[in-house]
This record gives sequence, structure tokens and C-alpha cells, in this order.
Amino acid sequence: MLEIGVQQTGWLNWEDLDGSFARLKSLGFETVDLGFPLVPYDTFGQVRSFYDQSLEELIPKYTALKNAADKHGISISQTHSAFPIWIEGASDEYNAYMIMTVEKLCAICEVIDCHAIVVHPVTRDNKADEWNTNMELYRALIPTAIKTNVKICLENMFTSKTGRILAGVCADAEEVVRYIDALNAEAGADVFGYCFDVGHANLVHKDIRNYINTLGHRLTILHIHDNDGQNDLHLAPYTQVRFTKTCANALDWEGFILGLKDIGYRGTLSFETFRVITMTPEPLHDAALSYILEVGKYFKARILE
Repeated sequence: MLEIGVQQTGWLNWEDLDGSFARLKSLGFETVDLGFPLVPYDTFGQVRSFYDQSLEELIPKYTALKNAADKHGISISQTHSAFPIWIEGASDEYNAYMIMTVEKLCAICEVIDCHAIVVHPVTRDNKADEWNTNMELYRALIPTAIKTNVKICLENMFTSKTGRILAGVCADAEEVVRYIDALNAEAGADVFGYCFDVGHANLVHKDIRNYINTLGHRLTILHIHDNDGQNDLHLAPYTQVRFTKTCANALDWEGFILGLKDIGYRGTLSFETFRVITMTPEPLHDAALSYILEVGKYFKARILE
């Protein structure tokens, strides 16, 4: 209940899984957001992809990770699929390959006892085309989601044109509700959920509390990180520099806390704060992670009060 988690960047060493999870446990984290490798689109079909391996080849790698996590009492509460799963103008072979990739990742999630995977929806210029494309993609994943008992989570996206950040697919909570309710109705099961990325919502200036309340029970997992309202910075909450007492682009952390409290959210508080590590000298990594943990504790206390 409201376990505090962080993505794998900066602390997970695949050559020392035991030491990595021992370190995370010593810092006080309870769970992990595991990201899967990307597919190199620019060299697709020219070099071997990670996902050209069979499940029999892939599963031992992730079983070893699961065993190390279990040893230290760390769960793997959510994962992030390779993306994008569809590219306009790409070959049918590439787009089919990406569906196959997600199917393999769901099978891996089942093995490591993780029941949520983020699969980005696709933003298109035309909303009707966008709806049809996404429904076709997610519809193809229904059998796998049911078979593996892994919930496929859409996420609110943004796009960029002429140097400006614009709303992407699922930027509006009402649109999210339409997608998830339609997909679950088609599946006849609760196999689609939602990952609310609070940083992305801030980039397109959404009312955070209202967004969360509109989602309600559909909210499954979170991506928690801060930004300046103009760039996707993935910083720790409350660390975006403020030069004035009021900032139109400041992320509404109070609204975030109250929204989660309103709907009785009891999922993971997962921090997607990779730039805190990539921009910080290595000797300070533990201190940076400890700060993230303390923010998580603060959020948890406020949500439960």
C-alpha cells in the first residue's frame, strides 16, 4: 500500500544484481519501476534486436533479477515497454515486430510477478486516425493481457512542433476514460489501466487534481517527476528552481497529493527521476536517492492523513 519506488537508472548494475538490490533496500525503497530496452529503429532489420531472442533466452536474465529483488524484499511493481510501438510510415514488419515485443514483455512480467506495463499510445495529427490506430494496437494485445494477467497501462503524452510543447494523445483525462472503458469493454475484463505522468501533465498545463479525480479507479500506476512547465526534465519534486514566489509553470504538488487522497489511491508512488542521477556526480547518488525517498514518505503521509 503506497510503496515507494524508483526507476532503475543509476543504481541497477546487471553485473551485480545482489549488490544493487541490497543498496536500494538500505536506502529504504520498497519497489522498482523496470524499464525494458528500446528497439533501435534506425537500424531495424540491420542489427540483431534484444527482442530477437526467444523467451527461453530472455527469461533467465529476468528471473535472476527477480530472485535478487526477492532476497532483499523489493517488489517489481511496474515496468515500461519498449517504444514507440507504432510509427507512421514505418514498414508493416516493424510495427508487427513491436506488437510481438510487447507480447514477450508481458510474458516476462508474468514471470517476475509484475502486473503493470506502460505501453505508450500513439499521437497522430488527426484525432479520428489516432483513435483508430490506438484501438487497433491495444486490441491486438488483449489476448496477451488476459493470458498473463498483466495490465496494459496507457500514459498521457505530449508532442513538440516548431519548438513548442503541445498536448498529445491522452493529455485530456476524458479521453483517457474513453480509451480505457472502451478497451476493457471489448476485452470483457479489467486488463487496461492508466499511468499518470504528472510531469507530462504539467507540460501541457493540466489541472492535476481534476485530472486525477476524472481518472478515479482507472489510475493504476504513476510516473512522478518535476519540470519547469516547458521541458521534460524528470527532476525530483520540489527541486525545480523558482525565482519568484509565484510561477505559472510550477507543478502543483499540492493538487497532486490531494487528488490521490480524493480517489483513495493505494498503488505505488513511483519516481521517474532519472536525470537526478544522470546530472549528479556519482558520490552524491545515494544522497539524491535518499531525498527522493523522503519526498515519497511525505507524499504517503499526506495521502493517508
